[in-house]
Amino acid sequence: MKRSSEPNYYVKKKRANMFIFIAYLVLGIYFINFSFQFVQIPEYISKFDKWVVFAGGILMLFGAINYFRVKRN
Repeated sequence: MKRSSEPNYYVKKKRANMFIFIAYLVLGIYFINFSFQFVQIPEYISKFDKWVVFAGGILMLFGAINYFRVKRN
C-alpha cells in the first residue's frame, strides 16, 4: 500500500492556488495590453471587455484583502 506524502486536501489547494495565479496573470497581461495595444485582440474576445474588466476588478479586490491578511514578521 502506497502512502502519499501529501494529503488530498493539499493537492486540491495547490490546484486552486495555481488556477487563481493563472487568472491573475492572464487578466494582468490583458489589462496591460488593453492600455498599450501590443497585440491586436480578436473581435470575438473584445466583445467581452466589460466582463473581463469586471473579473479583473474582483480579483484585484481579493488581492487587496489577501495583502492585509498576510502576517508580517
